[in-house]
Amino acid sequence: MRRFVIFCWILAGSVTALTLFQIKQEVLELEHGIKQVHSDILRDQEAIHVLEAEWSYLNHPARIAALAEHHLQLAPIPAERIIGFADLPFPGEPQEEEGKDEPATGPATLVTAPAATLGATNR
Repeated sequence: MRRFVIFCWILAGSVTALTLFQIKQEVLELEHGIKQVHSDILRDQEAIHVLEAEWSYLNHPARIAALAEHHLQLAPIPAERIIGFADLPFPGEPQEEEGKDEPATGPATLVTAPAATLGATNR
């Protein structure tokens, strides 16, 4: 009987030691995973910092203005294209008939649309 009790205590101690060893290994794996996640977070934060710096450089107004000037070839509006409010025709006002056979060649040509396309109805 005494040997049986000693055998049970040795078996219980062995099972406990194996369980603790397994738990220790799982904890070490989890700690390694946490370190990996932290290093991934730091690497991503550094990448975000670099991307924000690049974004700031690419969106600098002077750089955008230089690119627009180079690629768009924009020019100031000539004074002949600017008209005053008094030069605009009022709706329903008869238009001048001179030069009707010739196509409009001016830079600011006013085109009239039929009343139906403007949403006006005859009632």
